[in-house]
Amino acid sequence: MGKFIELKNDDVVKYEALTDKPFEKVFALQNVLKFYRFAYAGTVKSSEIFYDTPSDLLYKAGVVLSRVQEDDRVFFKVSPSASLSNVTTKKIFSHKVGVKDTIKDHAFYLVDGIKGLFSTPFSIDVENVIKNAVPKIGIFINADVYKVISGTGFRSFMCHENIKYENYETKRKQHALGMTVKMIGPEQYHEEFVSFNDAIKKYCKEFIEVHDNLYEHAKKITRKIDTKQQKIDKKKAKQKIADMKMEE
Repeated sequence: MGKFIELKNDDVVKYEALTDKPFEKVFALQNVLKFYRFAYAGTVKSSEIFYDTPSDLLYKAGVVLSRVQEDDRVFFKVSPSASLSNVTTKKIFSHKVGVKDTIKDHAFYLVDGIKGLFSTPFSIDVENVIKNAVPKIGIFINADVYKVISGTGFRSFMCHENIKYENYETKRKQHALGMTVKMIGPEQYHEEFVSFNDAIKKYCKEFIEVHDNLYEHAKKITRKIDTKQQKIDKKKAKQKIADMKMEE
């Protein structure tokens, strides 16, 4: 059971909002990019719970294990934890399960999935580690989905997201607004996909691109509070907003 899926890193671009009303400039792109229009395609609710042992044995071994729920579809996902920003493709293992199934119910299949992603053998008892894994991070997303349609035939999905991050170790919760742009359609339109995202970065300064994977990003923003660093981060955020206003 389960299947390996090869993904292209550059077919999905994620952004995080710097302001509380970031989407107005995005909709205004239709005035700037004359041959594009956005068509509302509905709402999507999803959650992803990341699992590991209390001492992070899976992550240290290069593995990210999570349980994803998108409406009534539930599956466990295994992916490499190392940054793949310099790699054009990557594989994940996806294993569909029932709504009430637990990680222990499917440990056997998840072990096969983990071993199938890596060419080198593990020095740890993977099945035992999985059975002792506990929830570490929860990410809950409500998104409005739009189709981006161009007169050239280019298509993509643009998700405007309201996100809640929850760290079960530090007990910290963080709310954020974000956006994910996903390419759909033939590979021949990839260059146009890149150009569309370049336009977002040029005209929508309320967003910054997120290069970390979702798990690393969630851990970073829900880590234990360092009051000194918090002051530095707030100062940087204020400066970014001030710079945006100057550019306008």
